[in-house]
Amino acid sequence: MNPFLIKLSETQLKESPKLSPEKFVVEDNVGESIHVHYRNMRIEMSVNEFREFANQVRNAKEELEKWE
Repeated sequence: MNPFLIKLSETQLKESPKLSPEKFVVEDNVGESIHVHYRNMRIEMSVNEFREFANQVRNAKEELEKWE
């Protein structure tokens, strides 16, 4: 485990009956990986994989907004 951890983002989600129902955190495990925690799910990616993931989410958001 990396002792250097930078929390890049965090928010509270609407309530859910699941464990950790409000958890959404993005962490930079400096020098190792990016962790995305969403409710009970943890996704681990390299920095480059996270950049691609973030770009794809941004693109999807822009497409969705065209339909609103």
